[in-house]
Amino acid sequence: MLAKQIDVARRSSVRPLPISYIIRIAQQCSCDVYIQSMGLRINAKDYNQMKRDWKPQSDRLVFFFNGADEVAAGDRLQKALEN
Repeated sequence: MLAKQIDVARRSSVRPLPISYIIRIAQQCSCDVYIQSMGLRINAKDYNQMKRDWKPQSDRLVFFFNGADEVAAGDRLQKALEN
């Protein structure tokens, strides 16, 4: 399992980060992708769980990746969310 902290404050866009964007990127990965938020581990591929449970508290998000392409998935999400 790989944990990666991503700083979304570095994004060039000032618009809020839509959950559909995170879900779409996570679904392109074959590994499991979770976001740590307020003591919960949220499945980033599950729209209903993201909508219900994800309430970002800061500009830094902690993602957990578990599976064959976890390193590539972490790099892909970091590149997409920090630009």
